[in-house]
Amino acid sequence: MSKIILDSTGSYPPENNHIVISTEVEWLKHFTLEHDHYWIKGKALCNWTEEWLRVWNKLDLIVETKQPQDNKQDINIDISTPEIEEITNKFTETVIVNCVGKCEGSTPGELTITIHNYYPITLSNLHLTINELRNFQNVELPDFTIPPHDKIIHPMIISEYPKLPPDKNKMTIKLSGKLTFSFNDDDLGESKLDSESYITIKQIYNSGFQGDLDDF
Repeated sequence: MSKIILDSTGSYPPENNHIVISTEVEWLKHFTLEHDHYWIKGKALCNWTEEWLRVWNKLDLIVETKQPQDNKQDINIDISTPEIEEITNKFTETVIVNCVGKCEGSTPGELTITIHNYYPITLSNLHLTINELRNFQNVELPDFTIPPHDKIIHPMIISEYPKLPPDKNKMTIKLSGKLTFSFNDDDLGESKLDSESYITIKQIYNSGFQGDLDDF
């Protein structure tokens, strides 16, 4: 039976015989409960682990929860742009966001949003930004929560979309942007749209002819 130590502060030196998990990707790859000892580092990962074990009725595997050490001075950590990008990339690997749209003529189009949550924790407070669509800038999605290892599919109206050049009657545009969300009550994350997100715009031409064939 596995034994798990939770170190939310990340300040304790792990013991030698433990599998150390300190990133979301490591959690997904290595937290299989096939090893004897696990050492989980960081507040978010400890919360995810505890919730996952609670769902599977295995909280008894937690043998110790490390407490914050005393006499430690507060340290202001400046997170650089590459580090922020790395965090975003980790979410992009585990929260998959796909948007596919279809627009015809001058009528409003429809966007189908599919969100897969491969995280072991619930996502809420969802906001979507699509760079190519003006009316999708930090748009709040309905009051969704996405449980661990679940997905939602949600349609939305596209009221404004790019106009086609005069020499084209159909065009497909790749979409880029991000989904922001909350987890663990007050923690924030974001994930980029996947590479399969796009919108197809089709122009419907009116010949201008009025009447029907019976007029001939």
